[in-house]
Amino acid sequence: MDPDAFDGVAAIGLLLLLPVSVLFAAAALRRLGIPRWAWALYLLGVAGVLVLLHLAGSVWYTIIGAQPDILPWWGFGQIVGLALGRIGVVVNAVAAAAWIVLRKPASAEPLPRRETFLVVSTYGTMAVGCALPAAWWGLGLGVVPLSVEAPVVVAGAGFLATALVLRGRRARTAADDGRPSQTGTWPVDAAVSVWLVGALAVGPLFTGSGLPDGSLLEEHRVDGRSTQHPVPSPEDWPGPTPTTTTSLDAASIESGTRTMLEDTIRWAGPLDDLGSPTPARADPPAVVLVEEACEDGRGRWSGSLVLPTTRPQDLAPRVLAGWEAAGYAAVDRAMGVDLVMPVRGDAAVARMRLGGGADGVHVDVESFCVDR
Repeated sequence: MDPDAFDGVAAIGLLLLLPVSVLFAAAALRRLGIPRWAWALYLLGVAGVLVLLHLAGSVWYTIIGAQPDILPWWGFGQIVGLALGRIGVVVNAVAAAAWIVLRKPASAEPLPRRETFLVVSTYGTMAVGCALPAAWWGLGLGVVPLSVEAPVVVAGAGFLATALVLRGRRARTAADDGRPSQTGTWPVDAAVSVWLVGALAVGPLFTGSGLPDGSLLEEHRVDGRSTQHPVPSPEDWPGPTPTTTTSLDAASIESGTRTMLEDTIRWAGPLDDLGSPTPARADPPAVVLVEEACEDGRGRWSGSLVLPTTRPQDLAPRVLAGWEAAGYAAVDRAMGVDLVMPVRGDAAVARMRLGGGADGVHVDVESFCVDR
């Protein structure tokens, strides 16, 4: 996702949608008619949300494939959105609970059980839809996909539309029977709120989702100026010149290739269990070398790793830093995959590739070819 758009969408989710979610939750509880003492449980639940937001405060998204000085103000939307969003959650929750508990009993349009269920479902669904972007961001997944957020908002709008249809039929039946019908502003304010918040939750997601990708930057902003930086072709890559030979023998190359894979796992740091519904650590993958034949008849060893993580933008730089310390350097980048080769003559691995996928960061290594 474009970094500028990512920062803006994240700010909307944290600063605006998250505080609104507690208002929708309060509206749902009000329609349920819970006793006044139960609003203390509502405030307790909001306090739990604030604890989760505090824990998520350590989440920080960096730009994949870009240097930190490209966007000096990077992350401003995330910082402001999280800081002010938490304040908004507190203010809205306290104001909603105080208004319900301290107000004098007032007349409200009574709704049949079926309509009440639909209205509560509307407000509850919209509360989930407003909180989902912040939850997605806090789990390290970036911006929530449109395919996940849109169905939630559409479901909330569908519940409300059904409730309004039933209410219209009930009003017409009462008019035909000559019975008075108690009405209020509820249908109008509910429809306007759902429409505005739904548009705010879904609209920005058309710009993209996922993690910020520096390769999508059209401009690099350095020292307040905008300059174009075209992506170089492989032959014009401005990086270091790699070496294509090694001084090691076959046994050293095999052991060195295995060691490089083991060190890569160590440099990657903690891995995440992507199949767990809650954050959990994953066991490191097994290191397996495969012996292959080179085009000239000699042999080499190759290996692959999948490093599961919800934060590839943090894991990948750690792996690259470890490779650079071991005498390797990135010499090319294409389609989001870094090609890394040795710059020293005593290296065992001829080339390594580092890329990403839905299941984490992918690593592929190939050793130098040696006589069998």
